[in-house]
Amino acid sequence: MKKFRFQLDTVLRYKTQILDIRLAEHGTALAQVRKQEGVLEQATRNRVACEEEYRQKKAEGLTIADAMKYETGIEVLERTVRREAEKLRELRKLEEEKRARLVEAKQETQSLEKLKDIKRGEYDAAAAKAEEKEIDDLVMARRSAASREQQSV
Repeated sequence: MKKFRFQLDTVLRYKTQILDIRLAEHGTALAQVRKQEGVLEQATRNRVACEEEYRQKKAEGLTIADAMKYETGIEVLERTVRREAEKLRELRKLEEEKRARLVEAKQETQSLEKLKDIKRGEYDAAAAKAEEKEIDDLVMARRSAASREQQSV
């Protein structure tokens, strides 16, 4: 019997390549999210530190000009935090899209692999049946030859 050959093997290879690409894209998007989380955390820490320093200086007493500098600085840091938070939301949205595409590619690949397994099982069953038939034919031929020999004796 001829060797097993899955007819959709080229499609399976293509889908596997797409899956690998989607996996890399998702990994990159996830890394960007983690990096942006760190940036946002640092921006938040900077703002909190500035606010704390401002409270301390206010308690000690400070000039109006210095107070305005602190307030302006805090406003800038708050805008930075909002901007970084928005960037993080966008990156998370992108990561979710990449994850959805990855899941879709994984499902397509798995369905083809499952089909290949089914076809392989059918092939193996047919091969076993053909082998069994061949053995049965040999046994029948030997019996037939043995019965002819006994009849001729």
